[in-house]
Amino acid sequence: MRLTTLAFRNIKRNFKRYVMYFFSLSFSVFTAYSFLALLENEYVSNAFVYDDRYRALLLVFGIIIMVFVMFFLISSNNSFIKARKKEISTYSLFGMTNEKIGKLLFMETMIVGFTALVIGVGVGIFLSKLTAMVLLDISLASFTGDIEFSIAPKAIYITAIVFMAIFCVMGLSGLGTINKFELVDLFKGDKVSEGNSEGSILALILSLILIGAGYYLASINDPFIVVSLAIPILAFVISGTYLFFWGGLPKVLSLIKRNRSRYYQGVNLVSTSMFSHRMKSIGSVMATIAVLSAVATTAIATGFTLYSSVEESTYDTIGYDMYFYGGQEELLDDVRRAFQKHNVRIIDEYTTQRYKCSPEIKPIIHNDFEYRFGEEEYFRVYSESEYNKLISISRSKLKPVYIKPGMAMLGYRYPNDGLRLAIDGKPINFSNQTLRFSSILQENFSTFGAFYTLVLNDNDFDTLYHSGDIISIDKGGAPLDKVSVFKFDNPLKLRDLNADLMQILDGKTGSYRTAYNHYNESLETFGLVCFIGFFMSVVFILMTASLLYFKQIMAAEEERRQYKMLRKIGMDTRIEKKVITKRLFPVFLIPLLVGIIHSMFAMKAADTMIFSNMIPVDNSYLTVLSFSAVMYGAYALFYGIFYLITKGQYSRIVR
Repeated sequence: MRLTTLAFRNIKRNFKRYVMYFFSLSFSVFTAYSFLALLENEYVSNAFVYDDRYRALLLVFGIIIMVFVMFFLISSNNSFIKARKKEISTYSLFGMTNEKIGKLLFMETMIVGFTALVIGVGVGIFLSKLTAMVLLDISLASFTGDIEFSIAPKAIYITAIVFMAIFCVMGLSGLGTINKFELVDLFKGDKVSEGNSEGSILALILSLILIGAGYYLASINDPFIVVSLAIPILAFVISGTYLFFWGGLPKVLSLIKRNRSRYYQGVNLVSTSMFSHRMKSIGSVMATIAVLSAVATTAIATGFTLYSSVEESTYDTIGYDMYFYGGQEELLDDVRRAFQKHNVRIIDEYTTQRYKCSPEIKPIIHNDFEYRFGEEEYFRVYSESEYNKLISISRSKLKPVYIKPGMAMLGYRYPNDGLRLAIDGKPINFSNQTLRFSSILQENFSTFGAFYTLVLNDNDFDTLYHSGDIISIDKGGAPLDKVSVFKFDNPLKLRDLNADLMQILDGKTGSYRTAYNHYNESLETFGLVCFIGFFMSVVFILMTASLLYFKQIMAAEEERRQYKMLRKIGMDTRIEKKVITKRLFPVFLIPLLVGIIHSMFAMKAADTMIFSNMIPVDNSYLTVLSFSAVMYGAYALFYGIFYLITKGQYSRIVR
């Protein structure tokens, strides 16, 4: 029999083993081709304002996915070979050399890989228009054009070369695995016991300490500290996770066995023993799945949170539907005519002077950390009534403020708990008067060119203005530009009006910003991140879940004799279903729960570094968790489908 014929026959006979692996591999090829095709699609690229950012993100995540796929496939291929020890030993017994066996397995790998490559690229080509439309719909709210169906030859070429290279590496690594086997060991492969791992109480405690230390560091509310500790956090959590599954979880199972009243109940005895017996072979797989589940859920939760909070973060940054300062005399009438031209109602508008001050504020030290206001940094300063008027026109969630005489409120984009505590009651020295900080408000849209905002009691403002501490002129004595703010109907959907306003204001003002521009720029970036995060998460879950599926199918074939024996001594179908459920459910549930818990603390770190500055509420982490919970639920549902598929196949094998 020719090797080619034998290779096809083996694939057909082992189809149940290959099916999930093949599906995961095909989806990975589809994802890689889709990313490359989107990079080559000039129509899509031109639709993005920041096409360099678009290309860079797709390219980076495409490379990450390919690297992950390569390591996963090599690992999976070695597991496939080990699962076929008896089959390989038969070939060896009948005189087939290791070289020929390696060549046979290499051919199988190439056949399966090439088929997955053709199907993945074919599906990618077929769905290329839909993929591009989904990306543009998510990322570009103002996009109204159509996309033509296209084939990207360069993307096909690169995808084929990369994956064929990966398949070649897989085949060569498989040959190395075969050369390590001894004939006797191959025949006894399915009879050799893995041995029961009792685990270690020290490993359990140490793993929990490492994970707990990582969680503690990730929960620190200072973004600078969290960023500086990113690598130690990852090292603690990842090492603790592997240690938990290698030595901690086996110890937990060992402790469960000591509870004889529950352990010696029929179902618990069989399922716990089988699960414990497999911990040596699946401990690393479960740990890897937990870590990758954390990565996948964090990626998709971050993307979804960023995407879902775009509108809110737009107004937390811009504040108004539009503002500009400078050139009011020449531009205000033109701006109003633009609104009339497009039949858009102006709900409210307000023009005010931009006052500034430069008080003396000594460095503030708190917990050995120094907060310093630069001598060249000036404050945009408002009276309480003027500030509340601006707040009333804005679309932010800020409420009117009340400032006591002798006190001042600081407006700052990036406050933290340390700064809030440090600044409370500290003096602000003017020429003839000293005020004190009362609080910090997280906001940035009232600075209009300054770095900080200072809000004073009306009487204090008037006193300091007349004493010359608050000024409305620049260093040359020229009046500072006034600022005009606007609130109008449907500000995020009026593309044509926005284009006319930009034409009117470009180059004729000190500065201007529109909510429409900021909203679409953010949507473009975060929509792309959400799109990429979805694909990356699906690739991760398909690969890891299919590996877990394969491990359990291998175990089912080895455990079939045990179930047969149990049926002979009276185990009925109902009890068997309970045993199978208790045997498989922890294998899927524990890594998923560990991964989601890891992700929750990762999202806490992300909230400290990013979201707390985008979502100005007292506890932004709760808002982040509410968005993340949606993604956790979707991820768990997807994972549950794999569990049911595995359970069904496992049940068929053991029966």
